[in-house]
Amino acid sequence: MGKYFSDAVDQAIEDIYYCYDSDRAVAALQPLLDAAKAGDGDASYILSRCLSGNCYSWDYHPFREDEEGANFFLRQAIHQGSAAAVLGAMRCGMLTPELEEAMPFENLKEAWEVIRQKAEAGSLFCQYMIGNTYYWCDMLRIEGRGPKDFPTWEECQKYLRQTTLACIPWLEKAFYGGLGFGGRNLYNLYDQGDKDAGIEPQKEKAWEVARRGAELGYPDWQAKYGQLLYHQGEKLTEAVEWMEKAVAQGDLSSCYNLGSAYEEAKGVSRDMEKALEIWEKGAQDEGDQYCCSWLGNLYLKGEQGVPQDPARGVQLLELAVARGNLWYSQLLACCYLTGNGCQKDYARAKWLLDNTEPKRKTESWYYGMGLMYTQGLGVPEDIKKGVEYLQQSSLPEAKQALLGYKKTFFGKWVRR
Repeated sequence: MGKYFSDAVDQAIEDIYYCYDSDRAVAALQPLLDAAKAGDGDASYILSRCLSGNCYSWDYHPFREDEEGANFFLRQAIHQGSAAAVLGAMRCGMLTPELEEAMPFENLKEAWEVIRQKAEAGSLFCQYMIGNTYYWCDMLRIEGRGPKDFPTWEECQKYLRQTTLACIPWLEKAFYGGLGFGGRNLYNLYDQGDKDAGIEPQKEKAWEVARRGAELGYPDWQAKYGQLLYHQGEKLTEAVEWMEKAVAQGDLSSCYNLGSAYEEAKGVSRDMEKALEIWEKGAQDEGDQYCCSWLGNLYLKGEQGVPQDPARGVQLLELAVARGNLWYSQLLACCYLTGNGCQKDYARAKWLLDNTEPKRKTESWYYGMGLMYTQGLGVPEDIKKGVEYLQQSSLPEAKQALLGYKKTFFGKWVRR
């Protein structure tokens, strides 16, 4: 039997949550599956967390989110008697009356007490779980209380404040002890406060959490602290150092800012080759929107020493759009209208222009709209409307396009 859970679960928690090593995390999977199959409810619970996305783990962990699989293992874990699964299901809103009836505990407080004892004994994972029951005020439900059980709202708010603040020592133990993502809610409490509990933000303490996390070697906190320093505009050399440490450990979330630092000579000497290398690496991150968007723009225009490569530009801008970033959608639309770096696709161009944010109706947007209407590309031809769009763009290609139209004696726009 392990120190806190079974041998398989203790080892898996160490390999998955106490380090940022994808190979170790993957290697922990099969022993967990074997233990879960043998009836280990805590093993089933850890499996459910692995499949629940990075909000339940560190960013860039190697497991694909699988809601159906996560729910299966969570329900199985409760039926197998995992106290951790009971608290986890309650937190994510999945502890139905049916599951609560199936758990082998008299009540929620009994399940909570199991985890509290493990937390007291030194389990970082359980310290984090107990801290979260206070942070999210799950103690109300655990203790069988509700707002109506307090004589006044002031008394209820006092309880909420005391309960929320009780999370701090637990989350600190977990975070500073070696559980990197254990600092997230600690940071959020200081950064945002809690209006319902009457807790004001304490930004300096939030920064201290980020700094300590960076110093402890957690790549996500190195990225976080580096970006905080970078956006503040102070200690730029230190900001770059932290972001580079994070990227070296596989956290690519700061690649856009790090590349920008080299592009704009902030904290380092200007080095566009280095900036491009960093942005290209960042674009490989499935969660990135900004590296691929900015790179696509540069490759299309061939600016700042970047060789013009329309095909690569289109590829990157499509990647940005797929990830939810339409910042340069008007540039991409013009490519589809003119066949620059891609096959012409008028329907795609129209969609991109129609979905351009109002504040991004740039010279390229007016040029694209002008081309589309003057030539009837994907829309009914309307030369007058198209010319009006072209006239609002100062791009050389827009001015060149306008030379193909003239006004008749009767004021009608026609082709020359």
